[in-house]
Amino acid sequence: MKISERVSRDKRLSWSRKGGIVLVVFLERVSVEHNVARLAELARLSDVDLLNQLRRFTKVRVLGRRTDLAVVPAEDHFWLSADRVDRARALLQQADDADLRELVAERGLDIDRALGDFSTQQPYAVALGKALRDARIASGPSQAEVAEKASTLSNTELSAFENGHALPTLITLAELAHIYKVDATELIVRAACHSKPDKQVLALRVAEPTFRAVLTHQFAVRRVRDVARKKAQRSKSATSK
Repeated sequence: MKISERVSRDKRLSWSRKGGIVLVVFLERVSVEHNVARLAELARLSDVDLLNQLRRFTKVRVLGRRTDLAVVPAEDHFWLSADRVDRARALLQQADDADLRELVAERGLDIDRALGDFSTQQPYAVALGKALRDARIASGPSQAEVAEKASTLSNTELSAFENGHALPTLITLAELAHIYKVDATELIVRAACHSKPDKQVLALRVAEPTFRAVLTHQFAVRRVRDVARKKAQRSKSATSK
């Protein structure tokens, strides 16, 4: 059986919600080191579930890990550094739902405090551009090098994406994420969380956070397309006069 299919007796405890509980524990105590016993006390998860989540988040470098060899047996300590808080919050947003909030509250934790003031008033395109630029810089290549690797992307287009002047299609976004070796879903969730909430998305009352982020992206793309079409129509009308 795959790890992701292991479900606790509590049916609310899906794989992603277990991860959400662990992230809340660390986000409430940024930069504080915890041993496994203390984490088990705070998260109230089984040893297997807790260790699986700790392996998951250390593997993707959200959490730091240190092994204390001065004690016998050697003891592992884990922490969330300040520079990884935004990434941890983006992952938590993906897991956020009513059941997770109920599970977190039962443990005396506060998911809203863990998420903090994660939304701003900047446009979605600007937030996505920053996320793309950060991912590219972290992975190493220049804009020109990325344009060479991407099948249908120019250096100028990539620059427009990173500056928030244009939006990539979801396919192009997935291609860029693949080049940067990051999760495309994490990019759009992070951008949606760091931008002004979209009124059209809010009106649809979609609960699932990843789908909300996808809708935010698609509505933004449609608005950019509509603005460009109206501009072209005005230009055509002015020329014909």
